[in-house]
Amino acid sequence: MKKILIFLVIIAAVVSPFLLKDDEQIIRRNQLVKSTGITQKETVNENHPVIKYSRSLWGYLGKNILHFEQDFGKADRTDPSLYGYEWKIYYDENSYIQVGVMDSSIVTLYTTSEQADLQPFAIGQSYDDLKANHNLNQMIEFEHIRFKLSEKDIKERPVIALDNNVFAQLFIDSFTNKIAGIRFMNKDVFELHKPYEVYYYGEIKEAKKPNDEEWKMIEKGMENQIYDITNTIRKSYGLNLLQWDEKASFAAKAHSEDMEKQNYFSHYRLNGDGLQERLVEAGAYYLSAGENIAANYVDVPAVIHGWLNSDGHREALLKEDYTHLGVGTYKLYYTQNFLEK
Repeated sequence: MKKILIFLVIIAAVVSPFLLKDDEQIIRRNQLVKSTGITQKETVNENHPVIKYSRSLWGYLGKNILHFEQDFGKADRTDPSLYGYEWKIYYDENSYIQVGVMDSSIVTLYTTSEQADLQPFAIGQSYDDLKANHNLNQMIEFEHIRFKLSEKDIKERPVIALDNNVFAQLFIDSFTNKIAGIRFMNKDVFELHKPYEVYYYGEIKEAKKPNDEEWKMIEKGMENQIYDITNTIRKSYGLNLLQWDEKASFAAKAHSEDMEKQNYFSHYRLNGDGLQERLVEAGAYYLSAGENIAANYVDVPAVIHGWLNSDGHREALLKEDYTHLGVGTYKLYYTQNFLEK
């Protein structure tokens, strides 16, 4: 599905699956049955990424969550996700890390933390430096899947394979041309997310559809993550942190739900009511207000960086005058309501 987002200010008084060609199916299937053996002792390649960057955050991928907890302690909270893993949220005044755990094993990580060891990358690293040291490929292939990145993808969210089962998705701030966030993930998570145009043969992994109660818990987790990451980004720019506003959140939630159920995408309801009317209905007091909306992004890190790379949405995220924030999600519809009080 096409990802979309819109920004509004007021002042108050999917991916389509395509099968690969037949010859490509044969080539890939042949690769699946290859085997290898070691006939003599081999020296250890100390430059292999797994060894060279063993202290990097992505070194925890595939390990039991207990290993992470030994080094970082217990998570501040646990949020369910749409993809079968749980997010362990680590958030303090100095860092923000999301750790995705499935069956006690770490399958993905996301962070905006400048302090985290993310070798061979770093938050704040320039895109030019990234290009100089890494191949930013248009195609990512493994097993029965091929992902194709557009030119915009390569500039804003390139992917680099660190080993056979570890991929780094780098969120580039297109205004500063620096890395603003990093997601590490294994092949299964990459396949479940389908974040780019995808070609495949045979079966492809799909996330289990949540029931209504599961959606409510997933949505609550996404709302908290949007709030946390928004404040993390604002802090990195030396801005005041936004306070949670329950009434603005109620208005945001209602709008996300209305857009999904009525099948539209706009700051205005089908009856013409806009942000001002919706905030008044919710009883939200404000001097000025703004709104970001988005739809069909795979999760919160993806939508936050989508907003950050859009002029109007970025302005709302980083506006100094705003003091409060309300967040409401409904399925894959996202709404932020910013208030100045």
